[in-house]
Amino acid sequence: MRKYDIYLINEEVAQHYFGQESKLFHLFLDETRALDDTKDIIKKQIEYISSPISVIELQQKLLQSFKHRTDYFFFDHAHRIHLTEPYSKAQLFIFPNYIHMVSDGSFEAETMFFEVMRKISPSFFALDVSTYRYGWLNPIKQVKLV
Repeated sequence: MRKYDIYLINEEVAQHYFGQESKLFHLFLDETRALDDTKDIIKKQIEYISSPISVIELQQKLLQSFKHRTDYFFFDHAHRIHLTEPYSKAQLFIFPNYIHMVSDGSFEAETMFFEVMRKISPSFFALDVSTYRYGWLNPIKQVKLV
């Protein structure tokens, strides 16, 4: 089972940290390990570099994208995709400051959710602190200044 927290990073910060994703990841990792005094400071840093998520906009995009699918369900504030072949399931919970995803099996179901989020913004950053996995949902293109 995989668990991700997904944050919408400010575009300026995302551009600056392209290629240095491990620094962003370690900020979130430090927040999970910190003691109370430090935890509050790190939470404020995370709030500063991230943008609020438009819960209604994302829910509408998900409902619109998957309305014809019989393997998609929206119930009790959770978006779910359950594929049988290949076995893959994912649940998405949307909060104002982050998105939480739980998935199992192949990556198909979570990728379907990621595709919808990519269309909203290129600066969604997903991380799983328990397995040290992290990255952009949509790689940010670097601008070359010549």
